[in-house]
Amino acid sequence: MIKVLKNYYTENYHKLKNYVLTENFPWVYVPDTTFDGSSDMSFYSHEFLRRPEMVGFTQPASQLLELNLIVLKEIIDSNKLFDLYYFLRSNANCTHPNEGKQYSTPHIDHPFPHQNLLVYLTDGITYVDGEKYEGKEDDVIIFTGEHYIKRPSKDRRVVLISTLVGHKKD
Repeated sequence: MIKVLKNYYTENYHKLKNYVLTENFPWVYVPDTTFDGSSDMSFYSHEFLRRPEMVGFTQPASQLLELNLIVLKEIIDSNKLFDLYYFLRSNANCTHPNEGKQYSTPHIDHPFPHQNLLVYLTDGITYVDGEKYEGKEDDVIIFTGEHYIKRPSKDRRVVLISTLVGHKKD
């Protein structure tokens, strides 16, 4: 299920967004979204926080990690989502229009319970458990479950995607 959150457009958010969307932002080419060699859809990525499956714990992967986590924390805290939460991974991802495959392979990010926090820095389409969400620039959603994206038909799709475990006191 997709839950739409409010974006409070903080100074930190604008600082991070403006830098990620510049031509100087460092991207790494990734040949497929599944990491199994199937080459389902290539994209560009910038790791802020490396996923725990690689070595058994999360690791900082970018000098921009602190700013990224501050922005995510501002979004979570402003929306009063959780009393306690931990980030598992965080990336900026960029997909360009292409005549190849138009949809990424449906997947779940981790083999254990978690939530996905997705911040649209540009417009983009995401499917979660078959539900289509047409994200507009600056939209924020949180969800669980199997998901995939549709390649943009024009311009580029740039998002911040993070996974986390959160707890809300009842």
